[in-house]
Amino acid sequence: MSGVEHEAIVPSNKIVSSVKKKVEPKASRKGEPSFFMTDEMRRLSTPWSIASIRANQIDLRSLPAGVILDAASGSGLQLIAFSRVLKRPALGIELDRDIARFCAANMSLNSDDEVQRSLDRVLIGDGRAADSAISTFWTSLRETGTRAHPPIAMIHIDPARPLDAQNHSIEEMKPDIKSVLKAWSPHLQIGPKGPAVLLDLSPRLDSVQRAMIDGVLEATFPGISRTWEWLSRGGGRIDRLSVWVGSLSSDSSRRCIRVGRKHIMAIMEGEGSATNSISFNSALEVPTGAYLTIVDPALIESGLQDSWHNSAISGGTGSSWVRIDGRRPLLIHTDELSKEENVQGFVVASGKIVQHRLSPPELHTIDQVASSIAKRGIGKITLRCSLDPEIHPTLQRRISRELKGRDGGSGFMVDMDVKRPSGVRKLYIVCKE
Repeated sequence: MSGVEHEAIVPSNKIVSSVKKKVEPKASRKGEPSFFMTDEMRRLSTPWSIASIRANQIDLRSLPAGVILDAASGSGLQLIAFSRVLKRPALGIELDRDIARFCAANMSLNSDDEVQRSLDRVLIGDGRAADSAISTFWTSLRETGTRAHPPIAMIHIDPARPLDAQNHSIEEMKPDIKSVLKAWSPHLQIGPKGPAVLLDLSPRLDSVQRAMIDGVLEATFPGISRTWEWLSRGGGRIDRLSVWVGSLSSDSSRRCIRVGRKHIMAIMEGEGSATNSISFNSALEVPTGAYLTIVDPALIESGLQDSWHNSAISGGTGSSWVRIDGRRPLLIHTDELSKEENVQGFVVASGKIVQHRLSPPELHTIDQVASSIAKRGIGKITLRCSLDPEIHPTLQRRISRELKGRDGGSGFMVDMDVKRPSGVRKLYIVCKE
């Protein structure tokens, strides 16, 4: 990347005033900081709650001295979260001039007049050109009266991905991760377990693509430890996939996190393992009185279901996975789960099986379904089964209305496959929570 130059922007009230002529700063939620963003930037940006949770996961004792670098900073939201929580100066690099100005304005807007903020900078240019970037950074500091040459404590990379792709590959990421890491590796400070690197990746990467990322990291930092993290916000999907490298890694190779609006609800660490599921040949084989639990799919995707299972199921309890794919992985078990927070945090719903149904709820049968469910002591039910998305909301509203005022607890309905000689059939299970 020889010959590439960068231009430094100093976060200031002046840049805030300039950007404010284009757009007003807004907070996504009440109580959160305000940021300058276009509609597209807001759509691509990490939610502040997630950015803050991530920043608080970093142990300051393991972080080397120096500046937090984001080599593809975008709006700067994640970089600002790191900087605020870790009390370190921030250096963002952004190729797009207009976005870089937004980033600098956001830094100034959220500076809280801290002394260390005088070292904050945004560079317009290529995040892969490390030598040019570090030289421009230090030159900018000298020009404003700062003689320090602060090193890079940590690098964060969240490369852009195509918006319309169903599956992502590492070749689609811009800037190229391998080039960025190779260029910056000589400039990274060394912590207790090596350099501190955080890669924010597409949650759609498959195991082959993840292995390729591992190969890039091993080639750049031979022997360095890393922890893959799957993060879920409870919507039936993996919301974030990242790899925490070197001094940011834990003692385990995998971590699964489920978060709420402001905090971590559950965390599980360990080594990955494969799991098999059982199948039923008839409704009679599904025992009424047993318990059925839907777990967060991120737990299965991370391969940590065995670690979770070991904490969730006590000795002497019979259990089997009924489904280990899709949005609603299912576990059947003879006794209730442990009440431990890191167990319950990954539970979407859990209850005792009280009824089998051979057909799905339909608009013309919803009153009969509601009456039958009410007789099982259920006064409120959530349809957690695969139904026609066009009528699913209508069915949920109708059955809620039919059950309104009825005595009983909460429950849910889930579907599972039953392998009959004539082929696979759906069985609808009603559970009382």
